Amino acid sequence: MGFRFVRIRYQSIGRWNGRTWAYDYPRAEQHLYEALERTTGIYLEGPPIVLDLTDQRIFDYPVLYLCEPGYWDASEEEIENLRTYLDRGGFIIIDDFHDAGGGTFGREWENFYRILKRIFPDREPEELPNDHPIWSIYYDIDPLAAVSTKIETGQTPWLDSDDDTYFGIFDDKGRLVMIVCYNQDIGDGWEWPEYNLANASTVSFQMAINFIVWALSH
Repeated sequence: MGFRFVRIRYQSIGRWNGRTWAYDYPRAEQHLYEALERTTGIYLEGPPIVLDLTDQRIFDYPVLYLCEPGYWDASEEEIENLRTYLDRGGFIIIDDFHDAGGGTFGREWENFYRILKRIFPDREPEELPNDHPIWSIYYDIDPLAAVSTKIETGQTPWLDSDDDTYFGIFDDKGRLVMIVCYNQDIGDGWEWPEYNLANASTVSFQMAINFIVWALSH
């Protein structure tokens, strides 16, 4: 069985008529598949798909992707399914949300954290150190140098290049089950690879590939 990229569709809170889940879609996935085919030996079994967390097919795939969690809303069924999915060995990438920076946490983080505590009441996000092996499992990445494309394009002028932060959620055995890209938007780098933006897009692809390889091997 090969790999298939799964984007999670969800009900949004008060923005874009419920389509925050679709930001960068479908160009981001199309270009990510091209990068996977060119640079890895991962066999891609079918095109990228979109699933709801209530869909039992999520249990067929090892990696899920969810963007704009600052506007994410979830039913109890969705919460239960995601918790079960992660406890059974799944992995989810949380991406594309921004607040004020400067070490502070704002409204978008607060919404994500509210959902997180419904999934895992007893677990806290831990900032991933720069020497965590996920940064070197395939590509050698310096997360401190991985500036968000939103910053490079001036879409978040209030953020500095060191505001992007990466958190992990770990299970009781220490397995990384969730990576959280905060004040970062790697999906934007996939969507617009032609801009490159001081290598921000290149690093976005490298991060995605590292995350996928990590999930497939752990």
